[in-house]
Amino acid sequence: MFTPAEAAAFVDLPPKRVHKEIEKKVIGADKPPRLDFFALVYLRALKLLDIELPVQTRAEIYRQLGDALRRSESVDEIEVAKLLTLHVATVTKELASKVERFQRWREGLVSNPEIMAGETVFPNSRVTVRGVGGRLERGEIPEVLLEDYPQLTQDDLEFARLFVRAYPRVGRPPTDRSSAHRRRPLAVGRAKARQRGRHRRGARS
Repeated sequence: MFTPAEAAAFVDLPPKRVHKEIEKKVIGADKPPRLDFFALVYLRALKLLDIELPVQTRAEIYRQLGDALRRSESVDEIEVAKLLTLHVATVTKELASKVERFQRWREGLVSNPEIMAGETVFPNSRVTVRGVGGRLERGEIPEVLLEDYPQLTQDDLEFARLFVRAYPRVGRPPTDRSSAHRRRPLAVGRAKARQRGRHRRGARS
């Protein structure tokens, strides 16, 4: 079972879109929401379709997909309507492989209170997974990271990015905006002081 954040990370959808499918009751979920593998296949298909479908149509796609996958592990396609056929075999295989590879990769990570204050790190290193994944999320080029950390692999980069999406930090770290707010009173005070100085010089002249 997967959390909405994990599901969104695996299928490359915004978390808000996953929650929307739950809120609209397209996808059935427990409380707290937990999604099965069928839901992941549906969400990935939704991502690849890249068209906005009515809620009723989306619910029908999810129902047919779940029924078909439960009857047989190898499903080539599902006909939703006369002009809409989903080829799900490739999606199912790719997702199953991705989930399996990620879980195997995650088992090799290290979390030790004596290493980087307990931050999750790559094996045999002090390089944090969140640090690498965060840089990728901010647009860092993979080649640069591989130059900085030659011990990492392409899988490390792919799954580090998935990791930070699937397991976001609780709470929000301080931002530059909050720092700007703290600096603003001092800046305003200095501006007012300069303005008063100009007025005094003008009055004397």
